[in-house]
Amino acid sequence: MGRVKLTMLGSGVRAPFVLRGLVRHQDELGLTEVVLHDPDVARLETMTALGRFLCETWGGTFELRGDADPRAALADARFVFAAIRPGQDRARTYDEELALKHGVLGQETTGAGGFAMAMRTIPAMLRHARTIEDVAPGALLVNFTNPVGIVTQALHDGSSVRVVGVCDGPVSMKRSIASFLGVPGDRVHVDYAGLNHCGWIHRVQVEGVDRLPELIDRFDELRKLDHQWQLFDAELVRSIGMLPMEYLYFFYYRNRALENIMASGGTRAGQIAAINDALWPALRARVEAGDLRGAADVWTRGMQSRHETYFARERGESVVESEADEQPELFEGQGYEGVATAVMLTAAQSLRVPLILDVPNRGAIRFLGDDDVVEVTTMMDEHGAHPLAQGDLPASAETLVRQVKRYERLTVEAATTGSYEAALEALIVHPLVGSYPLARTILEDYLTAHGELFPELA
Repeated sequence: MGRVKLTMLGSGVRAPFVLRGLVRHQDELGLTEVVLHDPDVARLETMTALGRFLCETWGGTFELRGDADPRAALADARFVFAAIRPGQDRARTYDEELALKHGVLGQETTGAGGFAMAMRTIPAMLRHARTIEDVAPGALLVNFTNPVGIVTQALHDGSSVRVVGVCDGPVSMKRSIASFLGVPGDRVHVDYAGLNHCGWIHRVQVEGVDRLPELIDRFDELRKLDHQWQLFDAELVRSIGMLPMEYLYFFYYRNRALENIMASGGTRAGQIAAINDALWPALRARVEAGDLRGAADVWTRGMQSRHETYFARERGESVVESEADEQPELFEGQGYEGVATAVMLTAAQSLRVPLILDVPNRGAIRFLGDDDVVEVTTMMDEHGAHPLAQGDLPASAETLVRQVKRYERLTVEAATTGSYEAALEALIVHPLVGSYPLARTILEDYLTAHGELFPELA
């Protein structure tokens, strides 16, 4: 197989999750070299040292190094995993706080906050795509850069790079369902349709039998098993006839989510920023002192804090962090790192694997265009992702998907052409904004706040 190089764009705090998945499957991937890239040299050096220690602890045999030069980092890569965040936590915090100031939800992938994140991120990812086209034209890009669906749409429209988007939400839903039904995950086939953070499971097949009606009838029991289902009332689930992914909470319970976040006295972005503001200096200090095991312990506790408080504000729950010393098993070969690894394994091993991915529609969702990037069940193999036909969705779901897809398309247009009109219309048509004066005020505030991080709009 020769040398196989993988480049990770972004060396954020979740990079070790991906590295763990790579170590587990290094032989099947034929992996010989992993290169981390980040424009923040201090962050890059810290994560490279921590990542190298962790990989050695886990039995990794590939070379791990960091490179601040994107061109050198990407040269001759067979696989690229992207998880970048232009503006880092400070920009995300402003995104969410500004939206709340104007009385609208602004989560990092949804609503006004998702719009701002996309506007900052699309130009940066397209610059990386230009580099990949030049120095690694055969690479497969696995995109986890948020907002995943919009960024993947921009990459599909504006580059020749082979790209699929991955999200950990649908696989978490499938895993929960398999556990509830008491069957192994690989014996459960789910049909999932929609957009990133805006989709539903509408069929659950086990040995040829659709178990979705049973799951809907027993939804009260399912809610007790897993907190992601507790966001939704059983009456709602029965009325829509599908299992909604957790981010639909912002659409189905907009006022409740807004009230809960306002009452919590902060935002998820602010909470993550506080965790990371404490985490990075502690990691850096341990690394510089040569205490890599101590750095690994600091990192594990930081990840535990993130995990314990996920979606707590939105649900109206306490966000006080646990002080328990117990450290849960964080590496289960699942989540987005599991999906990302599975995507790469299909290419390396000539496998055929059903995965829920963000890919061009190609007829999977009947009422959307072939080039609209959707999040659907696909059959992934060495030749790429092949979306499976999903049939019709209920009218209410179709209406929401059409509206959100229109918003996504306008956001890509604004970020790539610099059209102020497209940016403004994107916010107007978004279901969580929907007002011209409000959209204009929010847009002007983002332009002022983010400056050079935003594309110049004319």
